[in-house]
Parts: sequence; C-alpha cells; structure tokens
Amino acid sequence: MKRIRVTDPERLKQLHYTGVTEEKLQCIYEHRDILLTLVDPIVNELYEEIWAIDSLRRLIQRHSTLQRLKRTQRMYLQQCFQATIDDDYIQKRYNIGKVHSEIGLDLTWYLSTYTKYSEIIYKHVSQVLPGKTLPILLAIHAIFSFDMQLTLEAYEAAEIEKAAHPLRYELDKLRQMNGFTDEDLGNLDQFSGYISFRIDAIMEHFRQSFLHRLGEEGCYSFLTKEKYFSYIKNFLLQFFQEKIYYDSEAYFRIIRDWSRLIIEQQYHEGFFHITAESICEAIKKVFLTKEYLNDPNVVQYIHSFERFSKFTIAIMNEIIRPYLFLRDFDFLDIYAYEISTIDFGRITWIDDKMKRLLKTLGIVDEHPIGRRCYELLHKRTVPCSGCPVLEGKNEPILSTFENENGLHYYKIRPLPQNKIFELSRALLVVQDVTKESKVMFDTLERLLQLAEYRDDDTKNHVHRIGVLSGMLARLAGCDEQFVSQIQIAAKFHDIGKVGIPDYILNKPGKLTKEEWESMKTHVLIGHQILANLDLPVIQMAANIARTHHEWWNGEGYPNGLKGEEIPLEGRIVAIVDVFDALLSKRIYKDAFPPEKVKEILLDGRGKQFDPKLIDLFLTMWNDFLTTRESLTEKTPFA
Repeated sequence: MKRIRVTDPERLKQLHYTGVTEEKLQCIYEHRDILLTLVDPIVNELYEEIWAIDSLRRLIQRHSTLQRLKRTQRMYLQQCFQATIDDDYIQKRYNIGKVHSEIGLDLTWYLSTYTKYSEIIYKHVSQVLPGKTLPILLAIHAIFSFDMQLTLEAYEAAEIEKAAHPLRYELDKLRQMNGFTDEDLGNLDQFSGYISFRIDAIMEHFRQSFLHRLGEEGCYSFLTKEKYFSYIKNFLLQFFQEKIYYDSEAYFRIIRDWSRLIIEQQYHEGFFHITAESICEAIKKVFLTKEYLNDPNVVQYIHSFERFSKFTIAIMNEIIRPYLFLRDFDFLDIYAYEISTIDFGRITWIDDKMKRLLKTLGIVDEHPIGRRCYELLHKRTVPCSGCPVLEGKNEPILSTFENENGLHYYKIRPLPQNKIFELSRALLVVQDVTKESKVMFDTLERLLQLAEYRDDDTKNHVHRIGVLSGMLARLAGCDEQFVSQIQIAAKFHDIGKVGIPDYILNKPGKLTKEEWESMKTHVLIGHQILANLDLPVIQMAANIARTHHEWWNGEGYPNGLKGEEIPLEGRIVAIVDVFDALLSKRIYKDAFPPEKVKEILLDGRGKQFDPKLIDLFLTMWNDFLTTRESLTEKTPFA
C-alpha cells in the first residue's frame, strides 16, 4: 500500500525536495507498533523542557492548557509513526502553523523545537531499536522538514495578511476576545432588513429606554436630544442597509470618530454604553413578541446583535483607554500629546498640561494641532533622532528643551498602547524632570569647580574641552542635539579628581606605580558621581568620565575597551583632552609647541585615538588651534 497519498502535484514536488519517500515512510511503518509505545515518554519529555521556559509557559497558560497541547502533540506524533501523508495531513499541519502564528508564537522557537524533538526521539528510539535508529531518524527528519515547510508557508501567509490588512487582523482578534463570531456576522447579514423594516418601532422604544437611562444626568444637559435621535435612526438605517459591518476600515472610522468625542471630553465615556444598551433593549422589545418569539432564528439574531454591540464598545474602550489613564493620573507631573504615525509627527491632540508647557516654553501664539512636534518643540525641520515612536522604542528617552529661561529636561515615553490604537497614531507622555535635576546640576557644577581648582591646570580647561568637543562632534557629522549635549558633558570628564589626594594630584615629579594606579581611579570615581542622574547630558558625561582614557587599540583604562566599543563621546573627548593638555603648562611640565602636539596626535592615530576622528581633527587643525587660543583667557564659570 502506498504511504504517500497526495493529489496536489506541487505538494508531491515538495515532498520530494524534503526527502520524503515511500521507502522512508515504509521503514517507519514497519516499526510503528514499537514506535507508538514511545509517544507518551517523548511528548512528556519535550513539554517538560517547554514548560520550564517562562515566556512559553505564560503563552500556553494564555491560549491553552498543558494537557491539551500534550494531547495534540501525541496525535501528531502518532500520525508521524503511522507514516501516511495525504491531503488531510497536509491541511492539518498548515492550519496548526497558522494558529501558532496568530497567537504570537515565535517562529524561531517553533522551528528550533523540531531540533529538540529529534534529539529526544533519537534517545528513545536508540534504546529499543538500536539497529534501526539511523534509518528511522532520517525518515522522521524528512517528515519534520516537510512539516517545517508547511509551517513557514502558514507564517508567511499570516504575515502577508497582517501587512496587507492590519486593521482587519486586529479587529478579528478583538472579535474573538469578545465572543463575536463569523456566525454572528452572518446573522446580522441575514436579518439586516429587519432593522429597516421596523425602524420606527425600534426608535420609539429606543427613545423611551435612552431617556430613562439618561435620567437627569447633568453632564448631558448640552445634548440636543431630538437631533441625536435623528442621527441614531439614520445611522442604523445606513449601517445595516449598506452592510458597513463588512467594511472594517469604514466601521473603524465611525468608532474612532465617536471615541474622539470622549477623548476631547465632549461626551462622558458612559454615554455610548447607554446608547448601546438602549438600542439592544429596543430591539428586544420589538422582536421578542408573540409574532417572533417562536422563531429561533430571530432569537439568535438578537443575541448576535448584543454581542456586536459589546464588541463595538470594546473597540471604543481600546481606543480611549490611554486617554482615560492620563486623566486618572492627572495629579502626576506629566504632559501628553498625540502624534500621527501615518503623517509622522503631526500633532493631533494635546492635553491641558501640554498647553501650559508650551506656554512656559514661550510658545503662546501657536496653534499646535496640525503642527509637527519636532518643528514646534525643537525648532527642527526633520524628525528628532532617537524618537521613541519613529524608532519603535518602548523605553523612555530624555530630551532637552531650551528657551530664554535656560535648559529644561523632560523624560519622553510612548504610552503603552494596544495595536488598534497604534494603527493610526501614538501618544507621547512628557514628564518634567527639570525641578529635581536643577539641584543636582548645581551640586555637580560646584564639584566640577572644586576638581579644577584643586588641580594645577589652567582654570578654563574644562570650558575649552566643552567647546572643542562640540566642534569635533559637529565635524564628525553628529546631530545638533549630540553637539549641544557634549559641549556640556565634556566639561565633567575629570570630575572624579575630587577623589584623588592632593599630594598625587599636584605632585611636580613623576608618579610612582602606586600613585599612578590611584590617579587612574578618577575615571571610575567620576562615573560613580554622574551615573545615577537620569538626564541625557549627565549620562553622556558619565560615559565620558569612564571612557576618555580608553585607547583605540585596547591598551587604555579602566576596562581595556577597543575600537568602537568606546562610545563616540569618549573617543571625541580623548582627542580634545590630550590636545588641550599638551598645549597647557602644568606643574609637572611646560606647554608643548603646536607642531609637537600635532606630531604626537598623529603618532597616536589608530593606537590611542580613533583614526577617522584624528584625520578630521588634523584636517581642521588651524581652526581648533585658533579657537583654543581665543578661549584661553576667558573665565570658565562666568
């Protein structure tokens, strides 16, 4: 009897390419009685390993049960050991791959499981059929390879569907979660004419139910009720006559427009709940009468309509949830604005606190809705680098706004959203961290002055390092945000010297080995001082403090970083610091002439210094030299 019973020629080719042959399947089939006894121990061992992985255990608990999955897996392995591949087998494997894709099971893990499966099968088969282990395992490998092809097809089809129809995909997920099925959709379609036919009776009952539920709610005193009743009547007629429930994009736009009324606080979120409940009650009163009561199809239709209403409200809740979160946590020092991800950066909504923030930034005559966030807030013509929405980041980033009152630091984070919401726009939340950071900045500035005045350097050394680092960063093609930050951050490169004893710091002669090891700790001390302040400029300063003595060839300290393992800001300050130090008179040396300094820097190319940065620096040598000379006599802390 043939073991391959496939009718599709393309599938037959696929079986051939993956090495599935009649001979291999026959080899498995001849030993099926023994192999079938191994199904339980193999499946148990496989799922012991799967269950031990936290993420997979949570996935199983969310979508199924361990017992159910084991039962399914036993059936699959039994099919493999029965060694018959037909059209039904292929369709089942494809469908399983599709389901796994839809619930979010990672494809890489799914494929690697086959490898683990093979190892476990080999262990068990070799114990009972040692002489036949290899041919049996080769045959099972061929079946697994074919099954993996089917799985890949299913995943690719699902991904294409998501990409082509993301809204439909997300709405389908919400439908499943809320129990609104394809059968319910069919019921709505079959009985859609009932709504039009009995619309006047439905509206009469709706009016009574709606007014009773609304009561004397003060928050709805603005409502022009007759106008609203007319809107509901037209909506029901057009929605069911034109079968809008089949057009997910049009349906979603309607719900989104309703949601905006809640978001902009024109309507309370309970208003649409009242409307949905009143429509359902009206339909029941019209159709649950003697005329229709004995018709089971009508009863099913009413239940389907109720589930459809709940599904609609669920979508609205998904859309408005982040705004309600912001409203509930209004007591926090946070601001919020909404930007479009389709028309990227266009502001579509701001909260009251954001309006006040714009005012503090001096933006008083602007109309922010419709403007680009990066134009309005940062005076940029292109999107900000590092934008958490543009780059798909979930973690917060820190940003700097500057006006005539100085620097303001804000923590910006994308508010965790659902997929429905992300299809059209994204919320950003801004938390003001200037207040607490100003105290820390003042403290650090005083520490910086202390470190410089204890050292016998020229007292405006740190000011020069900041300016020159900014020049080199701009020359290297860094964006203006990076340039402005490194101009501040570079000044803190030697702040760790506050922890070095005076007798070492100001020793006129050569340091001993022990003294040099102590001096080298200033980079770690500086990093420890700076690292705990959650501001981007100070985080950059912490990186600079720790890495500006690392060497390009890995021979620097404290960690022996090499090449681009050293952050760019550390590589920039390494060059500028040596440049300025060699040109300066110190207690242990005279100032070097410029040509000697240039020679030393060139000699360090590819050894101590980033070769590309050194080439750029030396190309503009005269500009750096002139700028340094102009800064030499300026007061650093004016």
